[in-house]
Amino acid sequence: MKLLILFLLIYVDDLSSFQCAGQLYLYPKYGKALPSNLIKLLQLWDFIHLLHEERKQIFGAELPIIGFEVDPNLMWIRMSDDSRLQLISMLREIGQHGTCHTLPDFQHIAGHLNWALNVYLMLCPSLCAIYAKMAGKLQQKALIACAIWVNRDVGRELEWASGHLLLFEGFFLLNLESWCYRDLPSSVFRV
Repeated sequence: MKLLILFLLIYVDDLSSFQCAGQLYLYPKYGKALPSNLIKLLQLWDFIHLLHEERKQIFGAELPIIGFEVDPNLMWIRMSDDSRLQLISMLREIGQHGTCHTLPDFQHIAGHLNWALNVYLMLCPSLCAIYAKMAGKLQQKALIACAIWVNRDVGRELEWASGHLLLFEGFFLLNLESWCYRDLPSSVFRV
């Protein structure tokens, strides 16, 4: 059996594709119209007896991909407003200078920031102080009790990250700017 499935993109266990609008056909197993490339893939999975769920077969002008909103027509990727505001709130709560939190709290915020790096690449520097604060904290008391104090560096970096998240909703893939070392001031290269 040969199927011509054009433009199939695979990311771990997620598959995606694109197709011209209006090329929808009935997929009898679900009883609804789906894009023809998706139907071909589902038919292949049916043929090899690979289980699939209807709720996971999505299509549209804007798609949720690993928790981000992706508009392939506009070439736009962003966090939902709710997710972005929730992250900002968490950053400001954890980042209060002089407060104390558990190691899992620090790990949670660092993991959330790492996830946000998929869209907000420039947030990378905001993880330096929090990683330094977590380094070597493996004792049981750091897991349970308030064991890690927020210093000025952590507070400043998390506030910086929350400010950037407020300003930037996401990015256009075709509107990105690249930096060249020639554009940097000469003082950067002094040792």
